[in-house]
Amino acid sequence: MKNILWFSRHPLSAEQLSDLVRIFGPVAVKQINRTISAAKEIIEDIQAADVVAIVAPLPLQQEFLRLAGERPVIFCKNDRIVDPADNTKVAFAHAGWFRIKEIKVVFEPL
Repeated sequence: MKNILWFSRHPLSAEQLSDLVRIFGPVAVKQINRTISAAKEIIEDIQAADVVAIVAPLPLQQEFLRLAGERPVIFCKNDRIVDPADNTKVAFAHAGWFRIKEIKVVFEPL
């Protein structure tokens, strides 16, 4: 069984969980649903996980990637679906998990 750390404000959807099982086999998920300033605040949880799944801004993603070492750091993509009958209603559909291999930001002066 793979231990998945899920760092997000939202619980995993049934589709997200099912897809994790497809990728990793049986999983146990521990969710952390709180605000942190730095990933090192939850270093013990990162080290206890086999896989780190995150929803976080880029600087925090970079820190998770560094602290996770050889553990996969992943995120999920969701498609945004607007209800054609009511443009104010939006739903999200799971569109897959992706492993973060590297974060690189390149700036260009304007």
